[in-house]
Amino acid sequence: MKYSLLILGLMLGFGAGLQAQANLSIQGSIQNSSGIALADGKYSLTFRLYETETGGTPVWSETQPTLNVSGGLYSATLGQISPLTASFDKPYYLGVSVNNSPELLPRARLSSSPYALSLIGQTNIFPSTGAIGIGTKTPDSGAQLHVKNENGAARVAVGGSEGAEIVFREGSNTATISYDGDKINISNFNIVFDEGIKLPANKTIKYDGAADWRLVDTDDFETGTDGWICHTIWNSTTTAAFERFTPNTPFSKGYILRPTQVSTSCLKKEIDLTGIPHSMVKVVFTYHFFDTWDYQNGVANEFGYGAFASQLNPYVIAGQSNGFFQLGWRRPALGMNGVLGPSGYTTINASFSDYNIRGSMVAQTSLDKFWIFFGSNLAEDTVNESFGISNIEIWVR
Repeated sequence: MKYSLLILGLMLGFGAGLQAQANLSIQGSIQNSSGIALADGKYSLTFRLYETETGGTPVWSETQPTLNVSGGLYSATLGQISPLTASFDKPYYLGVSVNNSPELLPRARLSSSPYALSLIGQTNIFPSTGAIGIGTKTPDSGAQLHVKNENGAARVAVGGSEGAEIVFREGSNTATISYDGDKINISNFNIVFDEGIKLPANKTIKYDGAADWRLVDTDDFETGTDGWICHTIWNSTTTAAFERFTPNTPFSKGYILRPTQVSTSCLKKEIDLTGIPHSMVKVVFTYHFFDTWDYQNGVANEFGYGAFASQLNPYVIAGQSNGFFQLGWRRPALGMNGVLGPSGYTTINASFSDYNIRGSMVAQTSLDKFWIFFGSNLAEDTVNESFGISNIEIWVR
């Protein structure tokens, strides 16, 4: 009499041990074509997994010698004798033979439950082979885990009752990103920003609670005048000529802006900090002194200066501080007594002639737009005395 196989149920389980061993619990019914069940008793059942419904070679098998059958029904846990080595990444069919007789027909196709084995793997590795794709069937090459959301941002959540932690390991070295419910902490922190750091509005960088200066603009005049203009005097809008040149010395290769028309000329630029949160502004610069700057009776009556202005053509009311113009830096001529070099660049001689100085000026302001000025108070024309600026930096905090 021929009997057939009917799988009634499948359930994925785990056996005990240091490494979790995947098992597959099944319930089946063995009966003939007339519905007559296999007689009650203990039987030797051999189980085989195939990739095909008929024919083929089994990818896994084991024999359980004393399984109890009652009313044609039996229960078995596959994988207890011979570890389940199938990858469960494709459909499988289960064949059963009783007491070494030919396999019962038809083979039963496994339902979806055992395919969780492909996630568990053979030694509790997730998955057994290949990369994990969450939201994608084609994980990126080289990735072990690829999270993707076609309809929005991809999000990975890590949580725990006592905080959350991600641990990175390379050999015996470790680094962690942890969250204690209040702050995120990063150990062994060394980070490189190839594109710089862009802060959201009203945010800043702080060290021990104190905001630090951050650089927001530089003018090196390598390709042009970077928006600088020149007027005949600080409180005028009459245009004056100026030049961009580079000194031909081993230690001063950068470009310099220098007025060339009148000695009272003032270099100006409007600074735009719109969208950059700040309450203070610092301008760092190099100021160049050319030619013979004089002082009389021991008093330096020629000097260079830098200033802030809230408008292009500011004015000052005597005895009042109206805020339109504020001197930020001043350097007298004391100690300078030299001659302009033959090629139009500064030279150093025994009497300490032309030189430059690195200076800075600071203003407390939240204005988004304002002007910075650089000028001089000189008694002779630009052929004999002049100034220049270079390497301008704008810092805020």
